[in-house]
Formats: sequence, structure tokens, C-alpha cells
Amino acid sequence: MDKCRVSIIVPVYNAEDYLSRCLDSILEQSLTSYEVLLVDDGSTDSSPLICDRYSATDPRFRTIHKSNGGVSSARNAGISLAKGEYLMFVDSDDVLLPDALEMMFEGISGEDIIIGGYTTFIGGVTAKIVFPKETRTYRASGISEFFSNNLRKNCEMLDAPWAKMFRRKTLGNLRFNEELSYAEDKLFVFSYLAISTSVHTCDVPVYGYYLRPGSLGSDISSDRHLMQLRRFIPAYSKVLDRLVQLYPGSEKLTSLYHKDVVGRYACRILNVFMSKRTKLLDQDYITWLYGIMARDSSLGLFSVRVGQIFNIMLYKIGRPGLTIKVYRMSSKIRSFFHA
Repeated sequence: MDKCRVSIIVPVYNAEDYLSRCLDSILEQSLTSYEVLLVDDGSTDSSPLICDRYSATDPRFRTIHKSNGGVSSARNAGISLAKGEYLMFVDSDDVLLPDALEMMFEGISGEDIIIGGYTTFIGGVTAKIVFPKETRTYRASGISEFFSNNLRKNCEMLDAPWAKMFRRKTLGNLRFNEELSYAEDKLFVFSYLAISTSVHTCDVPVYGYYLRPGSLGSDISSDRHLMQLRRFIPAYSKVLDRLVQLYPGSEKLTSLYHKDVVGRYACRILNVFMSKRTKLLDQDYITWLYGIMARDSSLGLFSVRVGQIFNIMLYKIGRPGLTIKVYRMSSKIRSFFHA
């Protein structure tokens, strides 16, 4: 095999219905100097047999069987065995679009990260196409402009590791956080960007993301989700602080704490407390959450979504004990009407 340009890591867990579609899309790539690491994460269906079959028929495919540890554990296992110049992550229910690898490598000269676009499919029908503003290389302080050009609503292009290539040499000891099962992808991407000195973008879709009813994520009102957010928010905030220090000229990057950490995640927690009875609603959690919000100097009554005005009012009053009483009463009333 020629020099391995990219190690494609595919975490696999009970994916028998769509795994072959994923792997065939890799086999059909016009650029062939790659290896594929199939990490079977303790599957109980026929996925391990499918992985073994592809590995037996193509020397570029390798299968690693391990006990179940979650997608981050599977990706980390793949990283530890990768030999390619770049790493690429492909989920087992998704595909690489035709000529994806060739298009991403075109014009590359050792950039730390290569970012392409993606197409979202729902029921096999194209639902959305997202791609960078232009094909371009950003270096050093110029990465500030990359964020200005490509940070969009909900960080839709930077919240997942797919449709990207990560230079293995740059990655160093960075790995996916195995304690997180929510937003670990986003944390990984932003953490990698914080150690990158060059970014190359391709203004074409290279990845097919298949959105299935069962792949819509965890219940965002569950106690488990609230605890995941409590782990994620401090880690994400720390990375954002680092990026803002590196690229203070990007207004969109600077505003992420307000729009994303507070406007998206903190307010989601407040909505859950208002609508659902949970033992997590206590002095400690509210005090911690209000501390997160206090860092946002631009947080006003009307600075986030209109539906958050009441939550922001309670925060501005600044009495966690009162907030807890109000939320407990509100959740009790809502539970009564939805019983």
C-alpha cells in the first residue's frame, strides 16, 4: 500500500442494517491511500461478522473487537492504532460522498485540520446541505477570520468530528472525553482547534449524515442529561476562553459564551427545572448555574430567546432559594396538567 494519507476510524455498535453502506462508500473513493479501522464496540448483532468480512477481503481494513465502552472509547481505540498522516471519523450509519477524500486533499500542504461540508439525509431525502464559506487556507492569526466566516447557528459545522481530517502529529495526547456521552464531539473539535495553527476549508459536501428517528440524541430533559451538561459546560467554557485569547478579533467567537454556553445550554437547564420535577434542583446546582451565567456580561432580559425572560428575571433577582421554590411550584403545576 502507498503511504497512508488518512486513517478512517469507524466506531461500530449494532450497525448491521447500514454498516455495509458506510464501508462501501469508503471503498468507492477515488483516492485509495487510506486505512480503515473498524472498532467493534461490543456489538451483539452481526456487525462483528461484517467488519471481519471487509477486513478479510481488503488489507486496508482492520477490525478491532473490544468490550462496550461507548463511541468515545471506540474512537480513542482507533486513534491509538492509527498510522495515517490524518485521522478521519465516519459514523457507521453515515457515508463518505463520492470523491470526498480526493476533494479534501486537493491543494493541501500539511494543514492541521481540513474541514468539508456535509449533506443531511432524512428518510433518504436531502434535508440540509452545510459547507464552509469558501475553499481557503487560514494560518496563524488568520484563523480568527475562519471563525468569523464559518461559525453559524448552534455551531452546526463544528459540533461533530465528521467531514473533517485531523493531522495526527498535531493531535498529540488529545482524545475524546470518555466521561461524556453528550457534546463530547463538539468538545473534541473545539479543543483541537485550540491547538491548531492552520485550517483548510473545502466548500463542498464530503459527508452524508443520515438522521434516523433513533439517532436524535438523548432525552434532553432527563437527570442524566443535566449531569452531562454539568460536566460539559466547564470544559467547553475553558476551551472557549483559550480560543478567545488566541483570536480576540473574531466577534462571533467572542460571542459564543453568551449565545452557546448561556443562551443554549444554561437556559436549557433552566427550562427543564421549570417544567420537570427533579432531585437535581437544589441550592448547589442553581448556585453553580448562576455562577456560569454571571460570567456573561451581556446577559439581559431580552438578550436571548424571548421564552427565557422569566428565567433571566429570576437570575437577575439573585436569590437561588426563591428560584428553587418557583421552579418546584411550576414543575408541580405542569406535571398536574400533563398527567
